[in-house]
Order: sequence, then structure tokens, then C-alpha cells
Amino acid sequence: MEELSFKVAAFEGPLDLLLHLISKNKVNIYDIPIAEITDQYLEYIDAMRELDMEVGGEFLVMASQLMLIKSRMLLPVEDEDAEDPRLELADRLEEYRRYKEISGEMERLSHWADRLVFKEPERLDFPKIKVENKSVDVDRLYSAFMTVLERNREKAELAPKSFRGVIGRTNYSVREASVKIIALISEGETVEFDDLFEGMYARGQLVAAFLAVLELIKENYLTVEESGGRLYCMRGNREGEIDLGEEY
Repeated sequence: MEELSFKVAAFEGPLDLLLHLISKNKVNIYDIPIAEITDQYLEYIDAMRELDMEVGGEFLVMASQLMLIKSRMLLPVEDEDAEDPRLELADRLEEYRRYKEISGEMERLSHWADRLVFKEPERLDFPKIKVENKSVDVDRLYSAFMTVLERNREKAELAPKSFRGVIGRTNYSVREASVKIIALISEGETVEFDDLFEGMYARGQLVAAFLAVLELIKENYLTVEESGGRLYCMRGNREGEIDLGEEY
């Protein structure tokens, strides 16, 4: 047998030593020549003792486990479906091998990160834009919309349009609804909240229109005020042309 030499300090534990032996012998973790590997492992233990080095308990425990596996491998196999005695050790070695690979990669990345230089963040002063919108709160708008939704549902049951589109479904966008709402208020007119949903029967169309109202209020293009228990919509006080953009 080839004489083996070890750097004792290089092995962090029995699994580390076993991986070294498996790599040195160029064998598969799941097909370990247990007799040969056990003999080499025990040689390492003897070398430690000859150098008056203290043998850690974990190395001795592994030695006893290897001897047990070796003895079981020598016994005749009575059951062909019996589990390979080496399997549990092989799983532990494979897990430890992956751990070492990941640890090595993390260490490599940490050294690489040490060479990076980061620029300190700059403080950017953005102009403050103050937009005031005195529209009624969202809860009041939601309550009014639910009333519209219920009323339109009752109308839709009798409206001929409600029988269309049985096979397909029409998609309604918030942008399209915004265009219609802006057209109603573009001349500075005051429009009742309920009138924004006039002629709409599909639930998706109604929801899109309500979302458009909320977005236009948010951008201060639209203001909704309450008077006499009714809600009225009018042009907001945001200056400049209304630009819907692609996000609508």
C-alpha cells in the first residue's frame, strides 16, 4: 500500500479527513471501498498518536463507525432489498461536501467584496410640490359608488345590453374611463357624481370608472364636493393640460 502522509492541522474533523481520502483515491462518495478507506483512516489515527498528538473524540467515534460498516459489509447479504450500510455515511459526506463548497464560495465573495469601493450617497433636494384637494373622503366616495353599483345592477337586469357578450368579455381600462370623465368636466362644468356612470351596466366598466375618479382626485385633476347630500364633480385646481400618459 502506498505510504500516506497527512497534514494533521489541515483536517477540521473526521468528515474532512474522509473527504480527503475519497478524493485521493478518486472514488465515488456513494460507492466507497470501505475496507481500504477504513485502513487509511486508522493509519491517520496511528500517525497522530505517534506524534504524541491528542486524538479528538470525534475521530475515534468515526473510527468505530467505519469498523462497524466494514464488518457489516463482510457479512453475507440475506435480503437483496436491505439498505447499503454505507448509505448514511455517504449522505453525511455529501452534505458536508456541499457545505464546504458553499463556504469556499462565500469566502471568495467576501474577499472580492473587500476590493469594492462605494460612493457615498448624495442628498438630492427635490422641489416640494404642494397640491391641495378638498374632495370628500374616500369612505364617502365608496359609499356613493356602492349605491350607484346597486342601482345599475337593477337596471342591467332589464337592459338589452346586459344580454350581450355572453361568449366573450369586454375589458374596460381606467384610461378610457378617465378620458370620458375629463370630457365631462373639461368645460368647467359641474357634474353630479352619479352622472359619471350614466349608461354603464357592466360591473367591470363601473369599477374602472370609479378607479379613474380616485386617480384623477389623487392627481388633483378632479374635485368632488358634497352639497345637500349629493356629490358634485368639477375640475381640480391643478394647472396645465391633463396628461393621462400610458399608466392609465
